[in-house]
Amino acid sequence: MPGLLFEGTRTFGLHMDPDARGVNRKGLLTTMQSKVLKVLLTFFTIVVMGGVIWYFAAMQPNATSDYSSVASAATESKSVAEIASNYYGELTRDVFPNSSLLLPWYVQAAISLFIIVLMVGITTFFPQSRKLVMIITTLTVARHLLWRGFETLDLSSPISTSVGVLIYGSELVAYFTMLLGYFQIWGQTDRESISLSNVLPSQLPSVDVFVCTYNEPLSVLYRSLVGCASMDYPNKKVYLLDDGNRPEMAELARKLGVNYITREENIHAKAGNLNNAMLQTNGDLILVFDADHVPCMSFLKEVVGFFHQKDLAFVQTPQHFFTQDPFQRNLVAGEVTNNEQDLFFHVIQPGNDYWGATFFAGSGAIFRRSALEQIGGFAIETITEDVHTGLRLHAKGWKSLYYNKDLSAGLAQDSFADFIKQRLRWGKGMTQILFHDNPLFVRGLTMAQRLCYFAGIWYFFHGLPRIVFLIAPLFFLLLGLKTINSGFMEILVYYLPSFFCLFIGYTVVSRGIRHSFWSEVYETAQCIYLMMTTLMTCLSPGRSKFRVTPKGTMTDRLNFNWQIVLPQILIAGLIFTGLMMGAFRAIYTPEYWGGIFTNLFWALYNLVLLLGAIYVAQERHQLRIAPRVFKKIRAELRLLDGTIAVGNTVNISESGVAIVFDRPIPITGTVALKILDWDINESSVLSVQAVRSSVDRYGRHFVGFRVVNRTELQHQKLIRHMFGTADVWTDYHAYTNPTQSFMGLMLTPLRLAGSVEKEAKRRAERFRATLSCMVEVDGRSIIGYSDEHSETGLSVYLKDERAVQKGQILRIRVQWENENISDLTAQVMRMESIGGGQVKLGLNFVNLTREQRLEVIRQVYKPWDGLVRIAPAVNKFVRCSLRLEDGQQIHGVSQEISEMALVFTPQAKTVLHPDQKLAVVLYWDDETVSTFRGIFIDVLENRPGQPPSLIIYFDHMDIKTLDALSQKLHEPIESKAFHTLNVV
Repeated sequence: MPGLLFEGTRTFGLHMDPDARGVNRKGLLTTMQSKVLKVLLTFFTIVVMGGVIWYFAAMQPNATSDYSSVASAATESKSVAEIASNYYGELTRDVFPNSSLLLPWYVQAAISLFIIVLMVGITTFFPQSRKLVMIITTLTVARHLLWRGFETLDLSSPISTSVGVLIYGSELVAYFTMLLGYFQIWGQTDRESISLSNVLPSQLPSVDVFVCTYNEPLSVLYRSLVGCASMDYPNKKVYLLDDGNRPEMAELARKLGVNYITREENIHAKAGNLNNAMLQTNGDLILVFDADHVPCMSFLKEVVGFFHQKDLAFVQTPQHFFTQDPFQRNLVAGEVTNNEQDLFFHVIQPGNDYWGATFFAGSGAIFRRSALEQIGGFAIETITEDVHTGLRLHAKGWKSLYYNKDLSAGLAQDSFADFIKQRLRWGKGMTQILFHDNPLFVRGLTMAQRLCYFAGIWYFFHGLPRIVFLIAPLFFLLLGLKTINSGFMEILVYYLPSFFCLFIGYTVVSRGIRHSFWSEVYETAQCIYLMMTTLMTCLSPGRSKFRVTPKGTMTDRLNFNWQIVLPQILIAGLIFTGLMMGAFRAIYTPEYWGGIFTNLFWALYNLVLLLGAIYVAQERHQLRIAPRVFKKIRAELRLLDGTIAVGNTVNISESGVAIVFDRPIPITGTVALKILDWDINESSVLSVQAVRSSVDRYGRHFVGFRVVNRTELQHQKLIRHMFGTADVWTDYHAYTNPTQSFMGLMLTPLRLAGSVEKEAKRRAERFRATLSCMVEVDGRSIIGYSDEHSETGLSVYLKDERAVQKGQILRIRVQWENENISDLTAQVMRMESIGGGQVKLGLNFVNLTREQRLEVIRQVYKPWDGLVRIAPAVNKFVRCSLRLEDGQQIHGVSQEISEMALVFTPQAKTVLHPDQKLAVVLYWDDETVSTFRGIFIDVLENRPGQPPSLIIYFDHMDIKTLDALSQKLHEPIESKAFHTLNVV
């Protein structure tokens, strides 16, 4: 089974820039490509179907007589086995041959068993032995190919010879690709950053940061520009290179304080855009980002130090994608496989770096300006200007480095169609490089660099061998042609060790980032279009129009793009037909079970790959306006009763945040949230509203909050919380379990059938308890009971279903479990007749006073039982003053202080409006003074004759300042007493 033999060995491709030009939004391909595709598909269908008809009508499978002999055999009442013999032909080799490759078959079987045991032992107990695994795999597959070439080709007829040579030739091509890939990743670098701590800021090289855009949405550029502007480096300038010449982009650049460069004619696409910017800037170094990539704050400090090497042209960093790619999203496979491009950025690129051949990947690379100027700027001859530029720099003797740490994050493709568009652009561009600067013949490259670049180009020619492997078993199942002229035992002896070496060894070779069967799915999904593109480019290698990969789009419904996977659907239909025919003949001709079983298994595996490639075209919902980043940050929520619940973020976006608390907490209404991000030394205070809520079986409360009334400063700080530190990405390409990953692929249909789009969860958690109730309706009281309640409403059972109507507002008295009674107002939101004249009402509380809301919260959550974790406050009297924006000062003293808030008692009655911003000045006993930004939250009534106290919430406090405040609060004093900050 050659197709299975080489699974996963042709994945050593590369990632170029996702930016492009002239996107065709109406379809995947150009008109010419669409016509060629239709012609090829029609020709393919006619040939296959015509071949089947012709074969049964005019030929004998043994190439010596025609179909009439089969028909006559049937009329002469011959056995089914004899008829099958005419169809399949006699197996020319015994089940147990006397010798194979000059050795008895049992000796070869013993060698195979030893190889399998050895490979299992190495991968299990010595998974770090990558080079040994590659050597064993190379020799084992070579043994397999020798056997295939010398002993299994059926040369009895022209058609069997043609088919056998076609399949064997595809195996040789795949083996050559595997050898190139193994060379490319033979060694792996893991560089450490070079510190700039000993370099004076005035001596640091200047850096121009180029952010390239053509037609990306403003929301995508906003995120990227904020990230670039936030990089912690003193001598940098950020430039927005807008090839779309859009006024809104010029306004965005002005608002964010970055430079704006555009041009009238956007010739040469991204390369021309970069070259145009080079002419208008003068920084020592040039950092390039695509429009959707956001750097962390330490990016420049971690990479600039490498440029102490005088001959270093550029440093490339990985590209992390914080959204799921189409395979992870549409196949619901995010937990069983990494992003499709992780293999390139975390295995292949470190391998290229080992040989001094790091590829420029379009984004996240920093260049020495003088090196670019020596080669005339970025290459403009091909549409993959990134790889082409790096190749020319290497040819001039310049060095490159790869720093294998995720320092930036971008968006993966929004759809499978976008994925294919991007791969076709890469395939065309890499093929163009062969005609402009073939790495095998360019002067100045080392032999290792030649092979690495050629391996990257050669990968995109995998389309034809992959198609051959997909249809190969059909030659036997549908046409009766023996693709492998061998006995079943020989297939096991030579195939199984090769399969084990590739199947389980691939996990070791890829450092656990990728498994072979997923590589098969990726190739199956793109092989037909990629074959067409590379073939057409070879015929016409001229520069074509650049095509954009859209980013940041949304869809509100499931959409199966069947047109893009029509070739895979046709092949899957033929394979299914072949499986049925093979299974039928296996039942009636068991003496041929060896050949039938082998091809059935091969075809079945191909069908699984095809189903995965077909399912990925079913685009799932993408309703999120802003993508999430999964990050744990300390968060403090100021509740309605003044207590502060402490939790940790689960994920965070530009529009909201999800937080987990140890125990259920009240969350209704607009509340104040403080995020304390020690990683970037910043804190944020936000007004949030809960939009969903759930409590797991361990009692942990997960709450999704929406940010309301978000300011510009808050928006930028949320982006820094999301992308400010690189450590958040370290767990995204961890080792994945091969068995779990394989089962995830095999069970794709079941997982998709069982996965439904989750609707929004309840905003407030429900609790079950039986409570007595009395509802007042039209002047009369009706007694009922409730079986569940929350802080926003409750369910009530009444005996008279005619007493109320939907939408009606009622007065209700509820007797809680502690015998307290609350008089509340509620609206009937749902009515459900439960028989016997009884009705179940769903009531939502309305028009409650603050005191009523607090009473409901106390009864539902029972805070006196230690229900929430509380941020401690200190009874500490400190002289204070409030400075208002108009210059007015209010003097007084603090009653309570915590790390989050202050209870301030003014000397005289003071009137402030809600959310008023001010400065808080604290005069400590040691004669030091602290000043904080603050927000007025609420008033706390004191005893008669005393002015009411003010509740001030600390705002925009960095972590260093927060730590200093914490030390002041916890200095040992006689009157110190810790308790809940209760500002009811």
